[in-house]
Amino acid sequence: MKKVPHKQLLKTCLFAALVAFSLSACNDDDDDDAPIDPVVKTIPAVAAADPQFSTLVAALTKAELAGTLQGTGPYTVFAPNNAAFTKAGVTSLDGLSKDALTPILTSHVLNGTVKAADVKSGTAKTLNANNDIYLSKNADGVFINGKIKVVSTDVAADNGVIHVIDNVIMPPSKTLVQVAQGDTTFSELVSLVLAADPAVATSLGSAASGLTVFAPTNAAFREVYKTTPKAALIANKTLLTNVLLYHVIPSRVFSTDLPNVTGPVTTANTSGTLTFNLSGGAKVVGKSSGASNITATNILATNGVVHVIDKVLMT
Repeated sequence: MKKVPHKQLLKTCLFAALVAFSLSACNDDDDDDAPIDPVVKTIPAVAAADPQFSTLVAALTKAELAGTLQGTGPYTVFAPNNAAFTKAGVTSLDGLSKDALTPILTSHVLNGTVKAADVKSGTAKTLNANNDIYLSKNADGVFINGKIKVVSTDVAADNGVIHVIDNVIMPPSKTLVQVAQGDTTFSELVSLVLAADPAVATSLGSAASGLTVFAPTNAAFREVYKTTPKAALIANKTLLTNVLLYHVIPSRVFSTDLPNVTGPVTTANTSGTLTFNLSGGAKVVGKSSGASNITATNILATNGVVHVIDKVLMT
């Protein structure tokens, strides 16, 4: 075996040591540069990691709202899943601009953290300053605006909490009067409101008040006309005004609030109250007219909510 000279061996060892030291130093520098904080799981990050929110994430991105929800918050987000968007008729975002998406998406966000156990029935202010939402909590769960159900709760994020919902919250654009005027089912109701004291139409058209209207159909009024002709009803403006006001509750009451109602409810007609009977289908009961079936519910307006009934209520 050939013997390596002592000086050459020493040089080789020193070179190897320098290489090893250099590699070690590089590795130490890399460790110093690596982030040591865990990844922050903001609301958009949590949503992006869950395939059921792919449409929501795309909508937030298109509306340029993801950055807002990555902020400190905290926020509570009622998050529609993909099935909720489909249920709402939103199968593509192509036809929706940033300006169209923003008021919709901001209506799903509350300031602060509201866990499921802390939800209370009533008004909740959203990031959309022009649209509050209305929560109902009963034995069947939590509902928004009477018809959107919370299907999963308390999905945690570092800057808030997510609750999953089964539909999309669409801000209303019409007043109670405009809702009635836009549906021929209520043409008799509209004509009588216009014939009554002007205060009735003013109240129903005001965006400042929150009302519940039990709206009789044309068929319901035609039954009344058999005993009290329309002309006679219009001629007696006081009676007409009192009848119409008896169909108005001066606050928002959604169908999902009714299980919590246990007694008479005050109406805009200060001399009359209404009661409810939920056995065998929801009914509203007038003092002398008896029970009227509630045939359609939770038609949202900017200043209240409409429920359709099949019988005119009388005190």
